Amino acid sequence: MAKKQITKKRFEFLEHEFNYLEKGGVISQQEKERMLASYDVKGNLSFITILLSIGALLLGLGVLTFVASNWIYLNKAVKFLLIIACLIGVNFAGVRWQVRFPKTSRSLHYAGILIFGAGIFLIEQMFNISINFNSSFLLWAIGTVFIGYYLKDVFILLFTSFLLFIYINGSIFLDETSYPLAILVFLPVLYIILKKFDYPKYLAFSLNALAINTIALFLMEFVPKLDFDNSNTIVLSILFVLGILLAYIPVRNKLQNITHIQGHILHGITALFLTFDFSIWFPLAYFVFLLYLILKGSLTSIVIICALIFRYYLDSFDFLPKSLTFIIGGIMLIGFGFFFENRRKKGGALNE
Repeated sequence: MAKKQITKKRFEFLEHEFNYLEKGGVISQQEKERMLASYDVKGNLSFITILLSIGALLLGLGVLTFVASNWIYLNKAVKFLLIIACLIGVNFAGVRWQVRFPKTSRSLHYAGILIFGAGIFLIEQMFNISINFNSSFLLWAIGTVFIGYYLKDVFILLFTSFLLFIYINGSIFLDETSYPLAILVFLPVLYIILKKFDYPKYLAFSLNALAINTIALFLMEFVPKLDFDNSNTIVLSILFVLGILLAYIPVRNKLQNITHIQGHILHGITALFLTFDFSIWFPLAYFVFLLYLILKGSLTSIVIICALIFRYYLDSFDFLPKSLTFIIGGIMLIGFGFFFENRRKKGGALNE
């Protein structure tokens, strides 16, 4: 059986409890040690890691500002060789020190990623390469995903997803020439890497958000081309259904909580916009649906209900007494709190 990774705080809690059981004669010392051996402590951000990461950022920015300030005084060959030398130098040092000084090595790779990205833009400018702004971020993401996979570094892959957010949204809202199809290749690759890394929650959240963003932009790009009069409503309705599906679709246990929360957030946001397009039947039906979710133990649905109440409060601002709105909202929240406290005392589960 593979060891389960837990935080240091949880490991210390388990160790304290197992020691208590051992002293009480419930388990033996061998059993305690065997159970503790089933866990691995996750590496948390230490002071050294933070210090080295900031140092890598300053090193990368320092190199870039030095090159930029002296850029006009250098010929093309020197410029190109300087970029290549900086890129190879920091990564070579990172590889050489990987065993003896792993944290310092990683910080050098971080600096190399910054230099690589800046080098793309500088080389384009230097040789007058006609490439749009968004494709440059795509090239940067291609480089970072290889480094992130090689180092098995979640933070680098988070940065990769950030670059892809810029690439896809810039392609739609700034370039407006074609849908960025490269993202359809990137996403499956990143999900394969996510599986190999055993589904770290921050990376899973980021990739799910990127996938939702990709689908939303795809709908915004192609649905209006079908010449429907209410294309915006159609897009929002499809995303609303997608949110419902994500909230209840069966996925791996390590992805379940994240995916379900993002599904609730998606159907909640789209539902708020759809209340402007549909008649009163939709918000009433949705409100009943949220109450059903709350009875099932969904904490996220309380936030959505509050947002829904606030949305209609803004519409009724001129004639509905402000104090009455606060009273109604307060009574509802206290009622929900009482319900959940009572549920917890009876052993009911809360989720999302």
